[in-house]
Amino acid sequence: MERFGSVAPELRTFLLEAGATEEELERATTEGWLPLLALDRMLMPERARYDAAGVAAAAGTTPEVAAGIWRALGFPDVPDGAEAFSDRDARALRFAIERAQRGEGLADLEHQVRVVSASLGRLAAFEADVVAQALDTLRASGADEETVALTLVQEADWQSLSALIDYTHRLLFRAALWRRLARPNDGPTVALAVGFADLAGYTELSEGLDEHELSELLARFEELAYDTVAANNGRIVKTIGDEVMFVGAAHEVAVIALALTEKVAADPELPEVRVGVAYGSVLARDGDFYGPVVNLASRVTGRARRGTVLASEPLHRVLADDRAFAWRRLGSRRIQGIGEVVLFVLRRGS
Repeated sequence: MERFGSVAPELRTFLLEAGATEEELERATTEGWLPLLALDRMLMPERARYDAAGVAAAAGTTPEVAAGIWRALGFPDVPDGAEAFSDRDARALRFAIERAQRGEGLADLEHQVRVVSASLGRLAAFEADVVAQALDTLRASGADEETVALTLVQEADWQSLSALIDYTHRLLFRAALWRRLARPNDGPTVALAVGFADLAGYTELSEGLDEHELSELLARFEELAYDTVAANNGRIVKTIGDEVMFVGAAHEVAVIALALTEKVAADPELPEVRVGVAYGSVLARDGDFYGPVVNLASRVTGRARRGTVLASEPLHRVLADDRAFAWRRLGSRRIQGIGEVVLFVLRRGS
């Protein structure tokens, strides 16, 4: 391979055009982190030219406001004078500031940034694990660091990956909007019981598992959920990560909720589940269900303790005389985005 200096010409050209400096290139080659530099430049392909004060000025704000947003993203303060920001950073900061000025306010903006950053941080950690495994495979095949870096440059398709993530986000965002905002008069409705079940402590558990182990755990939970729901005349609507949504008649959904908690608890490979169930008119659309009842069941799931089922008051009213179930009233609880609701712990009857 023809070289210029100590790095292959095509790799060197890419890195310099993507914003790397000669000093970074030399250090990465000498110290053995050339693949990391390639990844860094592929993800952020612009030369850093602003310090903290400079990027704030370019975005039309103060260093204090810029630092607040940067901290909300989860990053440490950048030392004074260090050129760590590019035009891309300035554009993103300017957009955020303009959004806050249009009415949201800086405090609300920082809150939104924290929430989004926390969610995307989990995705980024997963992606980093996938890339690390790919690099280990390349190195195990005998490739040196320059070959690994060049392979990344030639084969990584970040544009398609970004498009896929954007597509998935749009689908999930659309579903969340329908679930949160849909009203009974927005289309055909049906009276149904709706349940959600998720694995308690999934986030912490996933940090200790590799990609294959995590996939096997979710597949095991999904299989158990499908079998349990089908055996009790319900219907699985969808699975989202460690969460499953199911619907059916009131009695059947209550039975499914209890059976799920029992079967998962009996499986030594799975953590316990939390289940939330609600009843009422739901909007049917494209094979999915939306509306306040669905939103309530989803939110209630997050309030349930491990291995327990929380139910809405309307479901309790429908099944109050059904001796298959026992109930413990929890009283009124405030649910975000919904308001005050009365909840019950659902158990098997004596």
